[in-house]
Amino acid sequence: MMATNATIHKTITITSGRLCFGALHNIYAGASAPPVIGLPSIRSRISGTVTTHPIEFNVPAHNGPWNAYRLVNLQSNITTAWLLTHTSVDPAAEIARILRVSGAPWEEDNGSLFNDEDTEAAGILVINRYDWGYYHKNSWDEIGEGVRESEDDLLTNSNTLGIVDFDHAKDTVTRWREQRPSQREWTDAGGWLYVSQGEYMYGRFGYDESKNAAQSFLFFSGQTVFTRTAFEGTDVALRKEETSQEIFERRLREGYDFSGLKMLRELSKPVEDPRILSVYAQPPPMESCFGPYETKDRILEADDIEALRVYRPDNLPPGLPDFRNGEFVEPWVEPVYDLLNELVLSYLEHKVAPRMANLDVAAALEALFPPPRKGKGSGDSYYSESFEKPDEGLIPGFDYDTVTARIKSFLSRFEKQDVVYHDECVAGICRVVARLAAEVLELAGRQSAGNLRDKILPCDVRLGVYHSDEVLRFLQFSRVFWEGRRA
Repeated sequence: MMATNATIHKTITITSGRLCFGALHNIYAGASAPPVIGLPSIRSRISGTVTTHPIEFNVPAHNGPWNAYRLVNLQSNITTAWLLTHTSVDPAAEIARILRVSGAPWEEDNGSLFNDEDTEAAGILVINRYDWGYYHKNSWDEIGEGVRESEDDLLTNSNTLGIVDFDHAKDTVTRWREQRPSQREWTDAGGWLYVSQGEYMYGRFGYDESKNAAQSFLFFSGQTVFTRTAFEGTDVALRKEETSQEIFERRLREGYDFSGLKMLRELSKPVEDPRILSVYAQPPPMESCFGPYETKDRILEADDIEALRVYRPDNLPPGLPDFRNGEFVEPWVEPVYDLLNELVLSYLEHKVAPRMANLDVAAALEALFPPPRKGKGSGDSYYSESFEKPDEGLIPGFDYDTVTARIKSFLSRFEKQDVVYHDECVAGICRVVARLAAEVLELAGRQSAGNLRDKILPCDVRLGVYHSDEVLRFLQFSRVFWEGRRA
């Protein structure tokens, strides 16, 4: 639906098939750089303590007239963002498309915050606060910031930007340098997107279906709240305000990917600068990981998992509040079951099978949980006690005998002529597996609750495990955990 009542603030005309954009020195650098062809396939990188994209400050763009719309706060009517679209494009549909793919980082349901396979597939180029402005110094010495704004709006000097036809970029920058940001004049070829008291700059270029040229540009700042922002001349917010539960239910209907793999890849991305020590765990080499396994190998069935989900230990660690764990929900029940079993099976193959062969309980205890063990309540102590004490802390409803038999069957594939796994040790590992899987589900439940949901999803399992150093240490060698089940 066209935003028919939206006020067109200005119209510019593109004749070169290309736009330059950004702060004054960014525009000048873009006009001096080689022309970017099509939608650039760029990815974020960690630069020092921030994440950036390599931006050239020029993009291919459709020739012809482009309309500029001010986006205003519904209460104050102050401009907090801008949208420019080619006149062949429905501005309301275009901004909805952009925000669905890559919205404001501080709003829920914001899609991709960096350029990735999803933004590339949708034809959206993401530009974030550290990608331009004074963070990018090309041509800074030559152009600088220009005439500064008054003392009551100093943020404007470094947090507003322009967009201009490539062929007119350098001449326009020369004129704009002599004008304060709030007074920079629009021309037939470009305009200055002034936002009063704007802090931090974010941009999104929308490309056409062929991804050959841009057809729109959205600029917003740290003060923009799209659920309270509308086209000038209208009174309908650009996004509907939803609760976390409403967003979750809508995502379920729309087939959203709740695997958590994308977030896990972002978190575990290696730091490119060797001088920077990453605080996030890195995946082990995939050749050292195990799985995927077949369904017939599963250790935990639905009834076992349900018993683990509802289990609450008698004595919680100090400072950790009790809570009721969330349930599972279709169509993500089976993926949760599968992921949990993959974690358990890879633990058995990586950690247990090579270390427990031909050992009695005492020797196996030392091999699986070698001293020095941390104090009582730590992971080592917690699981070692489960291994050596058959009657302590059993989980109600969990079928230990049947699960022990399944573990025994799985380990038998590693038995050779001189390799056996003693029954007492296998029973001990069953108790460890129960405790470990229960801990995974509790972590997943807390992850879900932290996202204001009452349902456990694969993303909760992955992120709950990833953020627990104790548990990740045991379960990190699952290939499916890091990569999923590839088709």
